[in-house]
Amino acid sequence: MDHADYQQKYERPYSDKPLDKWSRMAKQMMDARHVSDDSGTYIGGAGSNFRQNPAGGAEVGVTNYSTPWLSSKLALAGQLNSGAGNAFAGVNSAVHVSTPTRVAPFIGAGLFGGVDIASVINTLDSDDDDVDVEVENTKTEFLGAIYPEAGVHVWLTGRTRLSASASYWMTTSGRHDDFWYYGLGLTFSFGPEGRTSAPGEVLRENEFANRLLEEREQRGSLDDARRGSPDPAVSLTAGLTEEANNNHESPRPDEQPDQEPLTDFLEQEELRSPSVLDRAFPPPPLLLPPPPRSRVLPPQRSPGYVEPPTD
Repeated sequence: MDHADYQQKYERPYSDKPLDKWSRMAKQMMDARHVSDDSGTYIGGAGSNFRQNPAGGAEVGVTNYSTPWLSSKLALAGQLNSGAGNAFAGVNSAVHVSTPTRVAPFIGAGLFGGVDIASVINTLDSDDDDVDVEVENTKTEFLGAIYPEAGVHVWLTGRTRLSASASYWMTTSGRHDDFWYYGLGLTFSFGPEGRTSAPGEVLRENEFANRLLEEREQRGSLDDARRGSPDPAVSLTAGLTEEANNNHESPRPDEQPDQEPLTDFLEQEELRSPSVLDRAFPPPPLLLPPPPRSRVLPPQRSPGYVEPPTD
């Protein structure tokens, strides 16, 4: 999967048990919750049934998922509408509620607001004409529509979504200009890219799991090597002691040594330092029973007491 959040969610390797493995694979085939808080670029086109009110158009915009099941769309749209008798350019927006799955049926609603392109062009042309020239109607016409919508999203990859929908547009020009609108759109570049080990290399889920297992095996080998090697502190101290003894020259018989060997004034216990395991796992403290409570004995019961002579 080329989506980074999806890889992080399913980065552990598959279980050796066939039932657990296949159940997880089935879950991954349906799970699309990774798109929460992600946005993507949307392009699409649509057309009517061309029987009652022929219309066609295209749009480009942005799609955003605020939750795994709630998405919204905002796009710049153009439409040729024979019922209204004009070509319009405007903004199309919609909200969809869908299941958080790879194949996700959805329902929603949208709004469209556009301006008549021909009226805008005529208005701009009239500004350049002479004042004596009679100007035709320069009033700008608008088209607004509200529509319910139903369709299905299909996730081709973790970052690419194909959508098909049908909507019924109720326009401001009258019920006689209402029409069914059938659309097809593609949304891409959803969310961050997957993990890469080199520029341009995207790791799929099985590749990433293999990399993860290799790293764990390497770390385990290093830990085993550390446990089998001597304590570096002891080795360093022993090496310094040996070097000091080798560099020490034996005194002549008629001379007194100006310094004693290092091992003469260093105790053997001082040459050692706690090992890595001792520092990591210190021995538990010695638990001794509390001392007995002291009692004051009378003189007659004290050890070595001798009774005084009597007259």
